[in-house]
Amino acid sequence: MTIVRIRLLWHKQAQFAGYLLAEKLGLARKHGVEIVCEGLDFSCKHVGAILTGATPMAVASPAHILESADPAALRWVLTVQQESPLVYPVRIRDGIDRLTDLAGHKVGVWPGHEDLEFRWMLQRAGLAAGAVDRIAMPDTVGPFLAGEIASAQMTSYHELHLVEEELGAGAVRTFSAKDMGCSVLKDGLVVSARFAETDRQAVQAVVDAVLEGWTIAFREPERAIDACLEARPDVSEAEHRRQLADIRALSLTGAALTDGLGYPDSVHVDQAARAIAEVEGRTVDASAVLDAGFWQAAPESFRARIKE
Repeated sequence: MTIVRIRLLWHKQAQFAGYLLAEKLGLARKHGVEIVCEGLDFSCKHVGAILTGATPMAVASPAHILESADPAALRWVLTVQQESPLVYPVRIRDGIDRLTDLAGHKVGVWPGHEDLEFRWMLQRAGLAAGAVDRIAMPDTVGPFLAGEIASAQMTSYHELHLVEEELGAGAVRTFSAKDMGCSVLKDGLVVSARFAETDRQAVQAVVDAVLEGWTIAFREPERAIDACLEARPDVSEAEHRRQLADIRALSLTGAALTDGLGYPDSVHVDQAARAIAEVEGRTVDASAVLDAGFWQAAPESFRARIKE
């Protein structure tokens, strides 16, 4: 049995319901592959885990690939969420009405090349690179709730929930890159280029299993919730349900509606390359990043268009 480890982008939660189901149900075993999902390790995150040889696969984004130490060693094979989930809330009482009002303030961002979208937003708003003090921190909610920072990078399906529960939905307003035409995709499946070349059968087995897992998660949410509760019993069932509903909305849109579940749309790679060019002033070669062959070879029933 070939064991394939997938390094998740965050701690296990409903964000990864399809992966957790693929692991729990052993959906790749019929092809001699055992999937093992690993939660976030801040010392070696997502694509870093692939480049160091810790795992052959990771949940990451095209931007993570293009900003990595070796983009040519990585391949983007699936896009589950078809939209960026990132939002940047501010407290209404602070009088921050526009993105430009963040000038001179502290904003929390996740460490390790996670703030490309936010920097692009600032540039689109006409703010200089150093106008906002970006503070790297794993926990962006705590400092925000304590009033230590004016805003923070959060996801609409997780951290924003915590903030609205604590402060009330009417106490915050959110800025979104989507509203400015500069969103950068967050989640998808990335694989080592070497692994993709030397063991395409194992990679295909994982891709098929992950797509099947997400198909089950969206069509039979109770099974997904059970898998999430088993993986993270410290998270309430209500939060798992709310998060899964948000993930469904982010996933069943865009190319998922026209091409099918998990379709790795090249527009997301192009968008990440454009962000790097505009924000960092450098051109990256994105021509070899996308490998849609595994998605195309997956059973049609696993990549079918799922109606909302």
